[in-house]
Amino acid sequence: MADDGKRGELVCFKVTERMALDLNRLAAVDERSLSDFMFLMTRQRLYGDVARLSNGVRSTSSDKVDQGGGAG
Repeated sequence: MADDGKRGELVCFKVTERMALDLNRLAAVDERSLSDFMFLMTRQRLYGDVARLSNGVRSTSSDKVDQGGGAG
């Protein structure tokens, strides 16, 4: 996997206060730091989506915009 090496890149984003509380609660339930929890959650979503797209499965109709089949 491409991310098997050292985690050295810093990516920051803002969340609401409620989201921060909920993320911290979920991390605590998994007995992980917030940073580790966010890494695992992001990796799962990223590579899950990449695998789904590489198999040709499209789950949203918004992808039709990129297929060139619009009325125009």
